[in-house]
Amino acid sequence: MGRRDISDPEREPSTPTAPASPEHRQAGVDSGVSEGPRGSGADISEKAVERAGRTIEQPDQRTSQRRSKYEIRGQSYSLRSSELDAMADIGRLRVVDVRDLARFVYSGNEARMRSDLENLRKQGLIEQKDIHRAHKPARRLVTLTARGVEVARRASGLRREQHLYHGMVKPKELHHDADLYKVYRKAVEEIRRKGGKPLRVRLDFEFKESINQASAAARDLPKDMRERWLAALADEHGLSVEGGRIHLPDIQIEYQTNEGRIERENLELVSRNYREQGIRGKAAAGFRIYARASDSGRIRRALRDTGFAGEVLAI
Repeated sequence: MGRRDISDPEREPSTPTAPASPEHRQAGVDSGVSEGPRGSGADISEKAVERAGRTIEQPDQRTSQRRSKYEIRGQSYSLRSSELDAMADIGRLRVVDVRDLARFVYSGNEARMRSDLENLRKQGLIEQKDIHRAHKPARRLVTLTARGVEVARRASGLRREQHLYHGMVKPKELHHDADLYKVYRKAVEEIRRKGGKPLRVRLDFEFKESINQASAAARDLPKDMRERWLAALADEHGLSVEGGRIHLPDIQIEYQTNEGRIERENLELVSRNYREQGIRGKAAAGFRIYARASDSGRIRRALRDTGFAGEVLAI
């Protein structure tokens, strides 16, 4: 087993990049991993640097069972590439159903996935929890720990602006949040099919803090000035204003088109709990609408006279 200080002799070294911003480091502040010197390069060597600009890659066909040692803030972690891919996806979406993780990251190889998750769990990088549902089998969900966010950030070489999440929040929304992984994966597959390259994923958690605070600051402006201000704010984030407010999607994927343009696609998973007005508002905001198969009929009926009914995508 090789020992690596976030380096890989098979990759070409490159110039160190700037450290992640405080916003993106925040998720790892309470990780319990011992603090090392920042900005000196003592904890990050060529591998993390070379991969720091990595886009959202489709897990490749790397089949090596060999794990490598990564030294991060004085702690040693034994990881292989499939575990790094899994941690990156879990961190982007906060919570993932392990069955979906097996499908998308491990090509259906559940035994390999279980082995990887057990290794990550023993090192304190993930947490798993069984969530029970009425009249349905329990779901096993997985999330990163705060330490897992730090390790994923350092070892996976994700783009600096990519936010990572840890912990399960809002218990009543866990099933919805876990299903967002399938929405994300379907959208990414379509982007790639058209020759695009996914770059960044943003969840509504990330939007709410910045946009809601900014919107509140403009509340007392004259109406016409507030409308212009909100329109500019929405445009900055690739969103739109409907009914005097900025609609926030469940997921936004920023990607590069085949022609080199940077585009954003806003995605919403709509359920039977949405009011008809809310469903129409999401469609009017330009969001791509996804629904579970059991909900898609009601969603299409709500959009029947809007022109969007035929564009509801099933997960």
